[in-house]
Amino acid sequence: MICPKCGRVIPDGTQCPCGAPLLSSNPAVNVIKTLGSSPKFLAVAILYSVAALFSAVSVFNTDALASPLYYYAANYGLNSDAFYTVMEAAEGGGIAGAVIGLIPAILIGVSIWLFYVSCRNVQTGNVSTAGLTICKVISYIGLVGVCLLILLLVICFFLVLFAVGGSGDLYSSYYSYGYGDGVVAAVMALLIFVLLVALAVLALLLVYEICVIKTINRIKASALHGVPDNRVPRFLTVFMMIMGVLNGLSGLVALLTAPLGGLASLAAAACMVLMSLLLGDYRRQMTMLLYPPVQPVYPQPPMPPYPPQQ
Repeated sequence: MICPKCGRVIPDGTQCPCGAPLLSSNPAVNVIKTLGSSPKFLAVAILYSVAALFSAVSVFNTDALASPLYYYAANYGLNSDAFYTVMEAAEGGGIAGAVIGLIPAILIGVSIWLFYVSCRNVQTGNVSTAGLTICKVISYIGLVGVCLLILLLVICFFLVLFAVGGSGDLYSSYYSYGYGDGVVAAVMALLIFVLLVALAVLALLLVYEICVIKTINRIKASALHGVPDNRVPRFLTVFMMIMGVLNGLSGLVALLTAPLGGLASLAAAACMVLMSLLLGDYRRQMTMLLYPPVQPVYPQPPMPPYPPQQ
């Protein structure tokens, strides 16, 4: 067995003197353990933790965002008691919702660190799949949430179509007020377009969650049974790369208005790009195990006869 850190040949199932994690005698498990303990995966864990931390801090830093509203309310002579009551309720509800929304991110961060520590283990060559299990459960929850959103948007889409089909009274009422039925038709068309775009985005998220769950199941099977599996969907790696680029652009824009939120988006973007590269490396190395390169056979020249020994 060759140590992936220093390159020296060591006996199977033994630790290298250079301090690298203890590897297994199974090559598929070694691929998982090597990539899971690599500096690239460590960078993923750090960046994800930074993104979750900055997101949590930005959630509790709502006073700076709400102060302009208080300023405008005071200038325009709004009822201060009623306005402050509404704003406090809105801030409390927003913070509570954001904290609940941060729970999955925190759990995913914990699962990433668990997987990294398991791959860095120097006591055993096996890999614990506890972190992968946590990620899979959260992905199932996200899959259910996306399905519910798709169902809700489909219902809204058919309601809009039903309203368009029976909107003669609506057209007449708008026409009587001088708007004309062209405005109503334009509004309905815009609403249908927005719903179709939202459905397309949610469909992509649905496929993404399904790919994540399948990939986690295959990595867990390889870690537990040692059978190499290179089935990492290219849709998953490409989608993660695109989402990373989009998050990076939105983070650059958000730096001007919300620096903490922008830094969180930039860290999440770098994390997604690195994870996409790691999954590509995983697929490539597993493919090498499944289909090892065949060395070409060169024709050997005829050997001259040995002279008779005296």
